[in-house]
Amino acid sequence: MSSKKKSDPSYSELSSELDTILDEIESGEIDLDELSDKVERAAVLLGHCRKKLQATETKVKKVTAELEQSLGEEAAETTTEEDE
Repeated sequence: MSSKKKSDPSYSELSSELDTILDEIESGEIDLDELSDKVERAAVLLGHCRKKLQATETKVKKVTAELEQSLGEEAAETTTEEDE
């Protein structure tokens, strides 16, 4: 069977690494070869951050929709009970 998958880094870890790279780039003390590598890594990190944000947005929308549906059903039950 497959080995246990390495856990994905958290959004916080990705963001922290991205901040470090940006600070290094902004310092202006990186040689050209290293700059290219840092920019490539930053692009990868941004992609991972965007995926995590989209996944979180999807989850929040799902939970919100379920909550609204549940509250709507409770309100309908309360109205029906009052009418009886």
